Amino acid sequence: MTQHYLFISAHLDDAILSCGDYIHALIQNNYQVTIATVFTGMGTDLSMLARILHKKFGLGMDTMEVRRQEDIRAAEALGAAVIHLNLLECIYRKNKDGSPVYSKLQNLFVAELGSEHEVIEEIVSVLSEQIIVENFAGIFVPLGIGRHIDHCLVRESTERYRLRAGTDGQIRLMYYEDLPYLCFNQDKTWRTELAAGLHEQRIKLQHWDLKAKINAVLKYGSQLSLLWPSRTSMLKQMAKHARGVAPQSKLHAPEGSDYFFKVYTADVNEPLPLSGIRT
Repeated sequence: MTQHYLFISAHLDDAILSCGDYIHALIQNNYQVTIATVFTGMGTDLSMLARILHKKFGLGMDTMEVRRQEDIRAAEALGAAVIHLNLLECIYRKNKDGSPVYSKLQNLFVAELGSEHEVIEEIVSVLSEQIIVENFAGIFVPLGIGRHIDHCLVRESTERYRLRAGTDGQIRLMYYEDLPYLCFNQDKTWRTELAAGLHEQRIKLQHWDLKAKINAVLKYGSQLSLLWPSRTSMLKQMAKHARGVAPQSKLHAPEGSDYFFKVYTADVNEPLPLSGIRT
């Protein structure tokens, strides 16, 4: 029977930006992959921050619909299925008095989880209603590197969902590094804080997996200028990241060399699809 894995993504690009190469390798090896994105809805009466970001997207009033279609095309390029859970991402959320929860971009990276308790409960509820755990051999979630509030909320909510379900043996959680935030190198303490108690495992990938990932990332046309100064800078960052986890003897090898994708697990003996080398 084909094993089916779920990747939970905060936004419409996170899972593929972070794991597109691994997803491609899984699918090429006859695994099934579904990407469930939590924050895919759009609010009304946009805040100044939301309007500024929309202008950068260049998508007008149909921002989230266009982004959802980008996500579908990116996933199709890899062979993955998608689920859109339609909650409001941070730039659209409002306080009870109607004011924006976040009015400045930097606030997204310093917010406390406790301030978003209702959102955590909402995510847990949506996961319970729309995700059939028994369908998946394992679930991949973001570590939260960079401390973006939505990434942290997704991790916290999935962990709470697992605890409340009382099915530790049925829900296997594995953690992936958040890109491009990892590459920005601004979260200096993520290893000791976010990966504390977890074990790093490495899965060998091939250069064509990276090519497939980049091809999928290019489907997110509205997001490229927001995350990188240029398409070239994105390509360089992706290649540099892959070289950084290449076999030690091949750090400066040509494009055709192998490299490793990192996954973090609570159990050092946790079996991972396509795993071969562990550290």
